[in-house]
Amino acid sequence: MTSFKTLLIIFFIAISSLSFGQTEILNLPIDSTSNKIKYSNIILLDSLTSKQELFSRATEWFAKTYKSSKDVIQLNDSENGKIVGKANLSVSFTALGIKTTAGYINYTITLYIKNGKYKYEITDFYHVGIYVNSSAGKAPDGGTCENLIKEKKGFWGYSYKRTYENYLIQMDNDIRALVSDLENAMTTKTKNNEW
Repeated sequence: MTSFKTLLIIFFIAISSLSFGQTEILNLPIDSTSNKIKYSNIILLDSLTSKQELFSRATEWFAKTYKSSKDVIQLNDSENGKIVGKANLSVSFTALGIKTTAGYINYTITLYIKNGKYKYEITDFYHVGIYVNSSAGKAPDGGTCENLIKEKKGFWGYSYKRTYENYLIQMDNDIRALVSDLENAMTTKTKNNEW
C-alpha cells in the first residue's frame, strides 16, 4: 500500500511537470563564493538613525511578518545588532487543474544592524515535502534548492525539472516580496506608545 501511495504522488508530480507552462525565467541570486542561493543587500539610511531605532524596527517587522516570531527568531542580540531567524514558505504544484501543497521551503534570514544602515542575508533554502492525503501519501523532499535547480531525476521518463522550477519561482517571488516589505518597514519610524 505504501508503494502505491509513493507511485501516486510521483505520478502527480510528473503530471504537474508536464502541465506547468514555463513562462517565467529562473534568475536566482547565486553567491559566487558559496554557490548558494543568497538574497543579500546593505541598505544605507539616514546616518542619524540609531542602531537601537533600527533594531526596534527590525524586531517589530519580525513580529508582524511571522505568525510566531518567537519560534522564528533564533538569535536576538541587540548589543551586537544581529537578529537570526529560521522560517519557511509554502510551495504548491498543480496537476490536472488541482492545486496541491507540495511542502515548505525552509530558509534562514539574518539582519546585521548598525547606526544608519543594516544588511540582510537570506540563505539556506531547503525544500521539505509534506503529507498530501491518505491516497497520495507524502510529497517527496526536494532537498537543497541549489540541487532543485539542476535536478534531472524523474518518473517514467518525465523530469521533475518543471515542477522544481515552479517551486523555485514561487520561492523567489515570496522572498522578493519579503525583502520589499522589510525595506519598507526599516525606513518607517517606530511609533511611540502615546495614543
